[in-house]
Amino acid sequence: MRTSLHLVLAFSCLLGLSAAAWLLLRRPPAPTPPLPPPEASTAASSPLPPPPPIVYPTPFSVPTAALPPREALPPDTLRLLVVGDSVASFLGMALRYRQDEAGAFVAVRGVGSCSIFEAKIRIENGKPVRGTSCSEHWIEDAAELHPDMTLLVMGGAFFNEKACEPAWQDAYEKRIFTLADGMGTNAGRIVLTRVPYPIKDWRYGNVPARVDCLNGMLERAARKRGWPVLDLMGHVCPTPACRVESEGKPIRPDGLHFDGAGAEETARWVLGELERFAREEKDAGF
Repeated sequence: MRTSLHLVLAFSCLLGLSAAAWLLLRRPPAPTPPLPPPEASTAASSPLPPPPPIVYPTPFSVPTAALPPREALPPDTLRLLVVGDSVASFLGMALRYRQDEAGAFVAVRGVGSCSIFEAKIRIENGKPVRGTSCSEHWIEDAAELHPDMTLLVMGGAFFNEKACEPAWQDAYEKRIFTLADGMGTNAGRIVLTRVPYPIKDWRYGNVPARVDCLNGMLERAARKRGWPVLDLMGHVCPTPACRVESEGKPIRPDGLHFDGAGAEETARWVLGELERFAREEKDAGF
């Protein structure tokens, strides 16, 4: 009797275990949690580094004759090309040192001891010597740099003894127009410069009268083409004696070329005028 009871209990336990196993097998498996998308996983494990700061060219990070492209400079930077003779070279360097204050960038491509006319061959001591032309590369310079504005400074052109002769003035004006047409839109806005009287040893004989003749011709040429004129003469020489110093420093130490600490105020004024010309052109819709 006891053996039969044990068999019944054992059979009942086996039956219960079988039923439990059957229920477990019938239960659907627990859902697998979804995997995070690859982007989220990557972002969570290693955040992206911040973008590097924008580094713009400085007056000393590129050659003085170079003009960075517009997209490499801060927005609305005035890209300026200065061409002409040695006065242009010195003034251009003074502008370059102050360009950050005015939101500009200046390329300097002046040439020393030169004429605006094409270079000619002359004979010295029985040997041919080729002269120097300030403007020999203007067309190529403009095509290479594409400035917003090109400033023409011929601060020693009045040393030509024919500066007051109508034939020389006509030829000079024609040369300016030929160069301007050659540069075309590559030059941006062309600006002519009324140049100041020289002082010290550079002023002799009828040089002041020749300066007046040169400036008069430049003003007439500018009017014919609708070009703005930088009145450097009026700023530096409001009287024939001219301003000699700025903040106790000589403006033109040698009497002709803008150089050193004394030229800083003139450079700021020039950049301010050129910025004004650019604004006026923009406001006029050009």
